[in-house]
Amino acid sequence: MKTEYKQDRFLGKTQTHHNDDKDITVINNSRNTTENTVKKSLQNINANKNGINKFLFSVFIAICFLSGSLSLAQDHNKENKDKAEKLANDKNDKLDLKKLEDKYWSAKDTDFNVVQNRTYAKTKKTFVSLSYGPLVNDAYSYGRMTNLSGGYYFSERLGLEIAYEQASIKNNESTDTFIKQNQFAPDYNIMKNYTSLNVVLVPFYAKMSFWDRKILYFDMQFAFGVGQMKYQIQKVNGNPVTNTGVEADEDKTALGYNFDVTQQLFFHENFAVRFDIKNKWSKQTKERYFIQSGQSRDLGDTTQQDTTMLLGMTFFY
Repeated sequence: MKTEYKQDRFLGKTQTHHNDDKDITVINNSRNTTENTVKKSLQNINANKNGINKFLFSVFIAICFLSGSLSLAQDHNKENKDKAEKLANDKNDKLDLKKLEDKYWSAKDTDFNVVQNRTYAKTKKTFVSLSYGPLVNDAYSYGRMTNLSGGYYFSERLGLEIAYEQASIKNNESTDTFIKQNQFAPDYNIMKNYTSLNVVLVPFYAKMSFWDRKILYFDMQFAFGVGQMKYQIQKVNGNPVTNTGVEADEDKTALGYNFDVTQQLFFHENFAVRFDIKNKWSKQTKERYFIQSGQSRDLGDTTQQDTTMLLGMTFFY
């Protein structure tokens, strides 16, 4: 019995020892399981971290893409907006030009002035002119005219002038040939002098370049006037066949009116060169140069035009 007890005790110890090994094994297995679980958890955590990082990176890429898209869209919208504003501005400019055109060129509103500085002014200045030139339109006479005039400019556009034009005229070659060789003469009058009172209008003032070296200033004016024409009726008392007789030229006067065109070229505030085309009309009595027995000398009245071209100078003070 004792031996069995020992055996039993030994067996018990053995059994007990065996049970401890099992516990250790169980503990080791539990530890391994726990470690594996922890490792799996860590792996899952790492996997989750990697997933989160990938997710965040994906979100970052998406945000960058969306930002770029929005920026491009904004730039595109801004460009379209700028184009639209430019088109609107261009359209508004065209409309403004149309308004300006309607304002300044419409028949209802034509009261506007062009502003231009004048180097040589005439306003409130007195002037004296002297000019000389030929009579250009007389079929029976030729000669030279001397014109003396003076006046006053109330403004740059308006003035008043008194003019006196003296003629020095002779028969031209054709008339002398008719009278001396053919015993025949035309019936004509010749101008002696013309005195007029004129209203001067100056609508044009301009500048021009002379050989790219000097700026020249000039104006163009028109004179409308009335005056007294003194003329001479050409006639002789005698025999036209033998060409003998006594000159019986007769001086007469008539009311005349004139229209003159003048261009002045300024070289100094007190001096200008002028070119005139003067036209005069008057109603004159006409008579026969020769008369034969039974003929009347009187040929009635006729309107005579005399045109002269003169070159001269104007002095302002």
